[in-house]
Amino acid sequence: MIAPTLTRFEEAISKVIESDSVTDIEQFMEELTSYGITEISQLEDAYAGCYRDEATFCEDLMSDIYSSEMDALPVWIHHAIDWELVWHQSLRYDYFTVYFDSEYYFFNQNF
Repeated sequence: MIAPTLTRFEEAISKVIESDSVTDIEQFMEELTSYGITEISQLEDAYAGCYRDEATFCEDLMSDIYSSEMDALPVWIHHAIDWELVWHQSLRYDYFTVYFDSEYYFFNQNF
């Protein structure tokens, strides 16, 4: 059997999901296509990372964007933030997720 040749877009997806499985790539590509991501440039612009859950994504994103502000917060306040609530009340409107292989892949909807 001859191995299928991947398109550049499929190769980019393969790198994101860290899988060479054609079935995995096609499944993930179908999800992205349903959100309008059909080109490498859109994938690169939209992809925001892979996380175990929404809360971890939110905490990481806010720590990156508001690094000095987050560092200035007392530890007890930082630990009191409900990051899952931040996702559901705010960030889910700007990002979408693709749940794949027990992980969440986050994409900015404004690509």
